[in-house]
Amino acid sequence: MTMNLDAQLLAVALIALFLGLFIGFSIRAPLKRKAAVLSERITGLERERANLTTERDRLQAEVKARDAQIRPLADELDKLRRDFAKARGTAVGGEPQAIDINDLKILKGVGPKFAEKLAAAGITTIDQIAGWSGSDIEVIDGKMGDFRGRIVSDQLVEQARLLHEGRLTEYETRFGKL
Repeated sequence: MTMNLDAQLLAVALIALFLGLFIGFSIRAPLKRKAAVLSERITGLERERANLTTERDRLQAEVKARDAQIRPLADELDKLRRDFAKARGTAVGGEPQAIDINDLKILKGVGPKFAEKLAAAGITTIDQIAGWSGSDIEVIDGKMGDFRGRIVSDQLVEQARLLHEGRLTEYETRFGKL
């Protein structure tokens, strides 16, 4: 009887083995196909990302080249406006000067509450903002509470530098009329 039991046990074990192998291969095949499809998709996305990165770099270089072309023209226009205003005895633009170049609220994105928050942090003039480095931005941004992130998103440092350097035409071209 021991022999018979061993033969039955062996038969059941062999059937279980073949059944397990069959189920394993039947599950593995679709997963292997899916993995291959996903691998191809990943390769395609990586290729697309590389193409987009190249296009972004090309566009950034083009913007830089355009800025280099515009800057001398904008500087010349600002000089002509100042000379014309001096000759007429009026402010730049032919109208009475209504813009206080050190009023933080002339920066796009800075309203009365944001200006108060900046003043509370000791920032009261555009010249101060124009001189900020990356670490200065991080320190001041940490003190801005609800306005956190606005220094970078509103490009306040770039705005302040253009105004500080008297490049009003370039400022208005990039950020809108003062």
